[in-house]
Amino acid sequence: MDLLFALQDLNVTLDIWRRAAYATGGLAFFLLASILTTKVKLAIRASRLRTLTRLWQSIVGGGKPRDHAGSPSLAAIRRRRMLALSLWNDSYDDCRSDATAARLIDLAQSLSLHDKARSLLHSRRLHRLLLAVRTLGRLRDQAAWSKLEELLSHPNPFVALHAAHALLAIDAKAAIPSLIPLLGHRLDWSPLAVATVLRTAGSDLASETLAKAATTGNTIVGPRLIRHLPVTQSPAGLPILRRLLVEQKPASPDMLAACLFALGEFEDPADLPLIRRYLFHPVWYVRVQAAAALGKLGTDEDEARLVALLNDQEWWVRYRAGEALITLRSMTENKLEALQETLPMPEAQEILATALARFRQRQTTHSLPQSSEYPVAGH
Repeated sequence: MDLLFALQDLNVTLDIWRRAAYATGGLAFFLLASILTTKVKLAIRASRLRTLTRLWQSIVGGGKPRDHAGSPSLAAIRRRRMLALSLWNDSYDDCRSDATAARLIDLAQSLSLHDKARSLLHSRRLHRLLLAVRTLGRLRDQAAWSKLEELLSHPNPFVALHAAHALLAIDAKAAIPSLIPLLGHRLDWSPLAVATVLRTAGSDLASETLAKAATTGNTIVGPRLIRHLPVTQSPAGLPILRRLLVEQKPASPDMLAACLFALGEFEDPADLPLIRRYLFHPVWYVRVQAAAALGKLGTDEDEARLVALLNDQEWWVRYRAGEALITLRSMTENKLEALQETLPMPEAQEILATALARFRQRQTTHSLPQSSEYPVAGH
């Protein structure tokens, strides 16, 4: 009897193990089939992508796009407009002439890419949203203007900055009134990126816009914008800064220092009286920028002013004054040596000794003979 029960238990155990083996085998087969199916799908997708990419390259590299408007190849691209948007932007990035850009815009119109891009302006996927914004800007799509303006206040700084770039590309003059308040208040925008984007609208317009935004916006952002004014390579914004300095109403010492930095970078001799006015400002870093600017614009009349700054309590002021002193055209080695003997402060003598060494090094470098001929080995 015990043997019978034992055999029954054994049969039950074997049945359980057999079913478990079947289930495990079935699951393994299902997983293997799923992996193979996924790989096949990916391979098919990659093959289609390569085919469509080659097809796109042949269309872009061929004749005018309008000649292909009804072709089966263009119809195949039109069915994959998301891919077409990516390929079109890649081609636009690589184009090197206005004629090529015009052909690409013509091709985009044939594919109705502007419609696809507008629909993506509501996408929650960041890469799709950025792709749409870039496309609409490059296509100069006026119909997307209001939505692009809304994106200027987007919490993501990259989206907002791309929207600004797109608006400037569509109509720079119309975009500026919307951009000025934002440029002066968005702490998450890089001033260098802002200056670079604005340059696409024209150097003069970029310079004036940066200056207006800096002097009417946030006291933290304003100085940062002004310091990147030289990136525009245009003095169009300087009158705004000059008015601010003449009225003596800068928002903060940081703003004042940034204005002096910009004036020094543009090196307009007409700004000398303004710069001299702030050489002895109570805030030390304002004096630093005034001394640095004077080093680029100063004349022999400024020798005494810079010598006075050599006795300043702040090391940076003394250092910039020494640098500025040796850049004056009227300065000579004999003058510097005589001055070094008369300075009362040891700190000032130390700064001038360093400046004198640099002055001598420059003189030696400039006095070396300049020859376009190189010695030949063996001669």
